[in-house]
Amino acid sequence: MYRIRKYGKYFDVVFMEGGVLHYFHDLDEFVGIMYALLKDGGKMICSDFHPFSKIKDILNLETMDYFSTEVFEGEMAQARFYEEEIRKQMPKCSYRKYTISEIINAVIGSGFTLKKFDEHPAWTNEKLPGEFTIVANKE
Repeated sequence: MYRIRKYGKYFDVVFMEGGVLHYFHDLDEFVGIMYALLKDGGKMICSDFHPFSKIKDILNLETMDYFSTEVFEGEMAQARFYEEEIRKQMPKCSYRKYTISEIINAVIGSGFTLKKFDEHPAWTNEKLPGEFTIVANKE
């Protein structure tokens, strides 16, 4: 259990979206901090990139293992919206792609009660998963 001095048990809801999890290299610690920030009865909502993207990478590049725990260096997600010259000047970031079981187990292991898990189609191909949403309560 994490103790947060200033904002421990302060919030009713913590909300994360748009691909934040892969920037944290210790998912259990990150979710534990989200748990510590919530009041009893609070709710965590997390909408993020689906780990199926690892499979997509495997099929396209054949260089990634779905169960890999490797930390990678690469461009920040928003870099693709800039021209190449600007992209070259942007700092790199490190990230880790989790499996769906690592994500769900981090939520449960932190003390949350999992209430809902939904998968959503990819924006580029509705036949493939692209994102997921987890709703969990601190009871």
